[in-house]
Amino acid sequence: MSRTALTLGILLAFGTPHAAAQFPVRVSVSASVEGYSFDQGVVFSKVEEYAFPVGIAVPLGRVGELTISTGYGYVRLWSRDQSQLAHQEISGALDTQARLSWNVIPGRLVAFATTTVPTGVKTVEEQELAVLGVLSSDIIGFQAPSLGSGGSAGGGFGGAVPIGSSWSVGVGGTVRKPFNYVPIVGDGRTLKPGLDIRVRAGVEGSLARRTYLRVAGIFAHQSNDAFGDSTSGIGNRVIGYLSLNQGIGNGSLTLYAFDVYRGSAQLEQTSIGTAILPRGNLFAAGLHYEFRVTGRLQVGPRAEYRWSAQDAGGDASGLEINGEAFRYGGDVRLQLMQGLAAVLQGSGTTGFLVQGTERIHFRGPRGTLFLEWSP
Repeated sequence: MSRTALTLGILLAFGTPHAAAQFPVRVSVSASVEGYSFDQGVVFSKVEEYAFPVGIAVPLGRVGELTISTGYGYVRLWSRDQSQLAHQEISGALDTQARLSWNVIPGRLVAFATTTVPTGVKTVEEQELAVLGVLSSDIIGFQAPSLGSGGSAGGGFGGAVPIGSSWSVGVGGTVRKPFNYVPIVGDGRTLKPGLDIRVRAGVEGSLARRTYLRVAGIFAHQSNDAFGDSTSGIGNRVIGYLSLNQGIGNGSLTLYAFDVYRGSAQLEQTSIGTAILPRGNLFAAGLHYEFRVTGRLQVGPRAEYRWSAQDAGGDASGLEINGEAFRYGGDVRLQLMQGLAAVLQGSGTTGFLVQGTERIHFRGPRGTLFLEWSP
């Protein structure tokens, strides 16, 4: 990581105008705020998150590209009953992620190395686990679902070859090893996350002059985690993705769907003992229509539906719903000047989570401002 950071520092600090023209640095800065209120049935009544991610990308000509991202996060949780759980606040830097890619065969095969430096919030008080549990909800989908970890290192490859005149097939694979860390203050046990391996394959191409299809699949396997004397894991997952882009008028409509299936039950270690992470499924589908209003202004309404289910357990068969959400909104993109664009996104979400046999409804807004500089 120090060598990667040194390379970036040299490029930024000592790059001449000629070098800048060859390696244009891209910078993105964003600020988001979202808050959700929950009905009776859970110990908290509201959760808010403020996230400020920052990213920088340095193209290295035909050799590859270096990207680094980090940020800051702040989360507040309001308790409904402070005799059970006090109000919670967690804030701090997010983990710093770096990726260095190498164009082995330009346009055909790329290899890359990744690292995550644990600059984020990785160790919390036991009662603050309630905040982290809400953030990790796949149904709600927070902008920053994790504030920190013990870091990781990994690498992988991706390649694509044409088939016919307008289609391509791609394959890829990644390996990531998370580092050990102590997640709970005052608890001497160390969390040792398992090795994560993913294999990807997909195909994409034109169905018609303004119609484009992409289909992809991922198989993911993570070795069991170790926490003290206990072991647990999330098992194997199969992920499918489909998107269809259709040009309409002066804009384009994108329809997409993805499905994440966890095929077997696993044990999960929590602060209050061992829990079952059952066989489950997460499905989402959405649409986004982007059109140009003027030469510098683009508008894009969007909507997404999410549905989650898990193994009912006992004598029941099949999966039972454990959450549902509908997000609606849109974004506005304005080209402020040459190389500088602003994107304003706004949305609202409504849905429910299942606790036992009770449905806990939630609702709330999200607003995000992106600034993108690409000379």
